[in-house]
Order: sequence, then C-alpha cells, then structure tokens
Amino acid sequence: MEKRKFYVNVESREISELKAGNNDEFIIYGTPEQIIELRECFEDMEHADMGTFWRSHMPFKEYHRDEDNDEFDQCLLKVYKMIHDLGDENAKQHVEQMPFYDELNKLD
Repeated sequence: MEKRKFYVNVESREISELKAGNNDEFIIYGTPEQIIELRECFEDMEHADMGTFWRSHMPFKEYHRDEDNDEFDQCLLKVYKMIHDLGDENAKQHVEQMPFYDELNKLD
C-alpha cells in the first residue's frame, strides 16, 4: 500500500495529513495501517496518563512502583521508534539526538 505524508505532534498526540498550527513537530510517511498503529500508541499513552493521574492522588503508592507510569514510558518509546522508522530525514535526526535513542533498538 502507498505511504502518505502525515504531520505529527507528540505533545498534543496529533496526527494529521494537513499542516495546521504547530502539528508539524515531525513529518512521517506511513500506510493507513501504520498510522492506525501510531494512533493506538497515542491512545495507550492517554490511558496510561489517566492512570498516573489517579496514582498521584494516592500518596502511599510510590512513583517508581507505578505500572501506569511504566506503560506510559513504553508507549512513548514505541511512538518515537515509529517516528524514527517512518519519519523524514529531519525526524530521524531529531530522534537520534534524544538521550533514550539506544533504548529504541531494544523494542520489538
């Protein structure tokens, strides 16, 4: 299937074929299936983010023993791996400069 151009903003978790505002943090090229997978990663991040919000209201549960936090981190790594794999040269270079870049190669 033919790949199409998309604009991605990780912070707002936006994926769009149209450039608008600041949604062009990264430019990627993907098939509909790849974009669905990326959207699912953003949805998983949203779910984990909500879990960390609720955990923050329970002072007896330690941050470093929070499964939702771990899930959020794993989702974020997967998002950046996909951006690196599907991104244009600028996106690839940007991700390669991130301190956790070596961790991306450990993902399946």
